[in-house]
Amino acid sequence: MSNIISKVTGTVKNWWVFLIMGVLLLISAYWMFSTPVESFVGLASLFSALIFVSGLFSVFFALTNKEDIDNFGLYLAGGVLDVIIGFILLKYPGLTIVLFSMFIGFWLLFRGFNMISVAFKIKSAGDENWGWILVFGILIVIFAMMSIINPLIGASYLVYTLAFTLLLFGFANIALSLRLRRLKSTVKDLKEGLS
Repeated sequence: MSNIISKVTGTVKNWWVFLIMGVLLLISAYWMFSTPVESFVGLASLFSALIFVSGLFSVFFALTNKEDIDNFGLYLAGGVLDVIIGFILLKYPGLTIVLFSMFIGFWLLFRGFNMISVAFKIKSAGDENWGWILVFGILIVIFAMMSIINPLIGASYLVYTLAFTLLLFGFANIALSLRLRRLKSTVKDLKEGLS
């Protein structure tokens, strides 16, 4: 029993990483909603940097919890993919503007499926409120598909669609961080009860 408790404790020790990612995504979504014209011009650089930083956080989370999480490879692959895509987008800004919605769509599609997977992991851990994370993941996948299917949509539609998708992704990360934090508190109480 104590082995299971220490494994869960290790898994949730960096819950704050998802909180930081969520807050950064919400700030980015707010900026896009408030300045749509300027957003499209600066969108490529912002998203490139955001994807790169998000990837670094995901890699950090995966590496610091590799012994404790079942889907270590999924977290690590997501982080590495984010770092690679972010780097390519930062290095080639001209290409970024042309292929922007496709890159972002595929990135968000992968992250949406990742969020759906995490929701089912949380469900199997016994959390009753796992459904919100699942809903956010499904909505992220839907809006990501819209960007992939029709990359030539108008600039304002692209800005608002991506801003809304980032908003969902930010809320999903914050919801996940709060669930992990609550799980950490529960495990701590259980650990103290066994001592």
